[in-house]
Amino acid sequence: MAKDLHAYDVSLHSVNAMGLNDVAGLVTNDPGTKDKIVNVLNVMGKRQLTLDQLLDATDFNERYLRFLITKLRSIRLIMGEKRNSKYFYYLSYESFTTYLKTKYSDAIYNLVKRG
Repeated sequence: MAKDLHAYDVSLHSVNAMGLNDVAGLVTNDPGTKDKIVNVLNVMGKRQLTLDQLLDATDFNERYLRFLITKLRSIRLIMGEKRNSKYFYYLSYESFTTYLKTKYSDAIYNLVKRG
């Protein structure tokens, strides 16, 4: 049990230590796409935005922005909900943290277990 708690603590530290470029690296290796992902994340911040608001703020074409949103949703960093016939996107730290814990928990546990 103590090892499990230690692995949990290590994984949380890893999540907190990640920069936006590291997060973008979970989605792509392309430097240009990484920069655009970081741009979208900076625009969103703590706000909930519609697709039109994101398009205005980023100047990306709609098809490309939808592509980026799909990529970010695949790692559970962006979530969305429909309200008053509009769809709002927002950053979800909790969902992203859960994604990382689930995806890397075995690797973190094995790393701690060896030490």
